[in-house]
Amino acid sequence: MTSSTGTADHPEVVAVDRPGGVDDSPGTLEPARWVSLADLHAARADALTRGWRERRGTGVEHQIEDFLHTYYPARPAQLRRWHPGAGVTLASAPDVPGAAERSTWRWYVVSDTGATLDVAAFLADRGDTVAYVRDLLVSTASRPAALGCFGLHEWAMVYRQGGDTRHSLPLRLGPEGTDAVVEAHPVRCTHIDAFRFFTPEARPLNQLQPTRDTQRDLEQPGCLHAGMDLVRSQTCSSARTEAGRMRQPVKACA
Repeated sequence: MTSSTGTADHPEVVAVDRPGGVDDSPGTLEPARWVSLADLHAARADALTRGWRERRGTGVEHQIEDFLHTYYPARPAQLRRWHPGAGVTLASAPDVPGAAERSTWRWYVVSDTGATLDVAAFLADRGDTVAYVRDLLVSTASRPAALGCFGLHEWAMVYRQGGDTRHSLPLRLGPEGTDAVVEAHPVRCTHIDAFRFFTPEARPLNQLQPTRDTQRDLEQPGCLHAGMDLVRSQTCSSARTEAGRMRQPVKACA
């Protein structure tokens, strides 16, 4: 089953219901089925990254959308690659080159019956990251959501900077108005990768002082950044970032 939604910027977004065997149990997908799913995924990825790809050639920037591509450095070519999940074999056929092509993809093995993920090889390279991310997500989901931060971490990142911001967008309230908002509200940021961008003057105002070592103890499901980091957890290129930011012994992607 598929459904389509569209906007002026992304007219070809397609949502696909995954086959039951992909999510919960091993199985084999016949060529007609998995080629269709792979093509739909690629079309959706192309639609979502079209603006970014077109702007890169013109030098024009979008202050909001481009952030997703610079903060999370997953290339459009990586995003358009469809993976069925562990334990699923993509059946091969003489007129379907896709399964054989996966022999060049890292962590895939190809046999006479088709292509599948080499789970042992993947865990040998990414086991530490998989364990860390799993523990982080489990601990995050175990806590109640804190929904009262109102995005003040963004305001704290420009606190008492006199209008000198990290982006070209103007401050809606101006420097003094922005500072007044930070000073008038409790700041309780739980996420290290937001808190580390606080200005020196704003750091003491935060009710918590998160560090990388306390991330699993403080992360909670109401945090915008915690939700955004699901992108990082799902991309191969994120492993490069986690090696430095999570202090995990993660090897670089091929």
